[in-house]
Amino acid sequence: MKLRRPIRPRSKALRRADRYLAAGAGEARRLGHGYIGTEHVLLALTRDPDGRAARVLRRLGVTHGDIRDSACLAELWAPRIDGDALAALGVDLDAVRERLEERFGEGALEETRAGMLEQTAAGTRCVAPRLTLALASALDLAGEWQLQDEHVLLGMLSIRDSLAARALAELGVSLEVAEPIIRETGRA
Repeated sequence: MKLRRPIRPRSKALRRADRYLAAGAGEARRLGHGYIGTEHVLLALTRDPDGRAARVLRRLGVTHGDIRDSACLAELWAPRIDGDALAALGVDLDAVRERLEERFGEGALEETRAGMLEQTAAGTRCVAPRLTLALASALDLAGEWQLQDEHVLLGMLSIRDSLAARALAELGVSLEVAEPIIRETGRA
C-alpha cells in the first residue's frame, strides 16, 4: 500500500487521529508502558465488543482477550518488576502494591510506572514510529471521509512489522483477510 503523502507526528492531518492516540495512551497507561504503539491502539479498538473493528475481528475469530494474551505481546509485556529480586532485599511487592492501591486506587503502581505519557503542550509524547505510519496509512484510506475504526485497523495491518500486525498475524489475521470483510460491510 503506497501513501500519497508523508505525515509528520503532529501534522494537521494526524490530528484527525487524536482520539485513537488518546485511546492508545489509555491502554498504555493501564499496562504501565511508557510509549503508545500500534498494539495499544489495537487493544483500544477491540475493548468495545460492539465497535466496528472488534466486530470485523470477531468474524475472523479474534477477540480483545486473544490479542491481549497473544504470545507476541505477552513476551514483550512480561512484568518488569521482579518480585523475587525485591524479596531478596526484604521488600514484599504484593504488600507494596496493596498499600498503594489502598491509598491511590486500583492499578496505582502501574500508573506510576507509565507517568511519562502525560499530556504536554506539544501533545502526547512517546508515540511509536510504526503507529505514526499506521495512522498515516489509515488517513490515506479514509481520504476526505471521517477516520473510522476500520481505517485504523487496515492501517495497522498495512505496517506488517508493527506489533499489532504481528499479533494479529499470529492469530490468523492479515490485511488480505480483513480488507474484504471490511469492504463487504460497506466500510473503508
